[in-house]
Amino acid sequence: MSSLLGCKNLSVQFYGQNQPVLKNITLQFHPGETVLIVGPSGCGKSTLLAVLAGIIPEHQEAKMKGEVTRKNRVGILFQDPDTQFCMQHVDDEIAFSLENKRVPKEEMTAKIKELLKIVGLEVELDTRIDALSGGMKQRLALACVLAMEPEVLFLDEPTAQLDPVSRREIFAVLKQISERKKQTLIMVEHVLDGCIEWADRIILLNKEGKVMGDADPNSALCEFESVIEEAGIWSPELYPYDWDEIINDSHHPLSKQLKERYRQRKANKVQVERSTLLEVQNLSVSYESKEILHNLNFRFGKGEWISIIGKNGSGKSSLLKVLAKLKRRNKGNILFKELELKNWKESQLYQHIGFVFQNPEWQFITQTVYEETAFSGEQQKWHKEMIETKTLALLEEFGLLQHKDVNPFNLSFGQKRRLSVATMLLLNQDILFLDEPTFGQDKRTTEKLLKMLKNRQEQGTTIVMATHDMNLVDQYSDRVLFFKEGALAFDGHPFLLFSNPQQLNETAIIPPLHYAYIEAVKEELPNGGQSVLSVSY
Repeated sequence: MSSLLGCKNLSVQFYGQNQPVLKNITLQFHPGETVLIVGPSGCGKSTLLAVLAGIIPEHQEAKMKGEVTRKNRVGILFQDPDTQFCMQHVDDEIAFSLENKRVPKEEMTAKIKELLKIVGLEVELDTRIDALSGGMKQRLALACVLAMEPEVLFLDEPTAQLDPVSRREIFAVLKQISERKKQTLIMVEHVLDGCIEWADRIILLNKEGKVMGDADPNSALCEFESVIEEAGIWSPELYPYDWDEIINDSHHPLSKQLKERYRQRKANKVQVERSTLLEVQNLSVSYESKEILHNLNFRFGKGEWISIIGKNGSGKSSLLKVLAKLKRRNKGNILFKELELKNWKESQLYQHIGFVFQNPEWQFITQTVYEETAFSGEQQKWHKEMIETKTLALLEEFGLLQHKDVNPFNLSFGQKRRLSVATMLLLNQDILFLDEPTFGQDKRTTEKLLKMLKNRQEQGTTIVMATHDMNLVDQYSDRVLFFKEGALAFDGHPFLLFSNPQQLNETAIIPPLHYAYIEAVKEELPNGGQSVLSVSY
């Protein structure tokens, strides 16, 4: 098989950093391959893609050693599709790519329709891009990339910010593209479920930026099990097993695990009465002059863990910002500690409230990682020794100690995400709002973060988290608020939501695997009827 692109003895070091992010990488990629690149946060996965795609050093400066073989016709799909758009309407955006290929204008409409069909985006050609959901935007971004007819398609965690159904749909589109063997796919992912099943190879990087394994998926999971565990990489829940095999064999080890997990969740569904910390009355919220949430009524108790869920564009982020007084409300009342939120002075309010943005860069205001983490303590006029002790402990806990003198904007995306959370954990606020704090994180970092948040909850802090991770919702939440079509469609214990297939039908929710298993085998179900969940696996 001929080599398509690759690198030999590649090392990359960014200016201002003491150590290379990639060390002596030698890899070859072949036509038609689908390759997954996995590893812990900050190990250089995105950097490797940037080098192979030519972004480094052409558009991003870095010190490079070694040899790199590239292709001229490449396409890149990033985590955030909005960063790739330059037009206002769907057809204009795709036409822009086609113009670069010098496609005649009279052929463009047919070509645009063909590309939209390939990616499964069923919208009018003149649809405004800002009216699309996150999943639809990612499909459009993919259509624009495919319009360039790339020989190699690079994908940097393309589903990290998508709801479960959108994530599954994007993977289905990418699988179809990979099966056509016209494009080589090289993809960075943290969560392997949904894509490992159709990958040809997995490349494992360790935290030092070195290749620790390169094999087909089955071999990689067997031969490098200890490496995967050590690196904190998420192992797939189902693969290499087949779903039908699991539900037809009650003695299968995974069947037993799923049954036991379901029973544990069922036994722990008891809710505890808590004193009210925050109360919402008849609240309505808008995004860009359009009302997206209306007539909301709910309460958050002291020391509760509440998860906010719903499909992309359902208003989760906007709601969190309104509750933290970072965004105006349309109407309604918000009482925090029995005082209307409007009457709180910001200087006093943010001693009690912490907020972690979906985009970590929105939080950074200092020049170093250390200063960023220590900032809240300095604002509270803590003693220097106390600030230093707590700051260094947090940085070590989040794997950022070696980067304490680095500018926050020079960190990898995963490291930026960890820093944004760490800055909010220095103080002991009454309530923490977190917008997708775990996306783009490896297993080990996620578990550390959740452990720290759990400790805070046990000390009385209320945790309010918007997330697409249903396993996280199921395992940690006391309550889940599910938003659908502008309304609060569910408010209760996660078990009561995930174990009700009628409630989940036609939503953006794919429940954790143990709920789908129990429904599929018709054991202990609170509701009867045909399976609507098992088709997801």
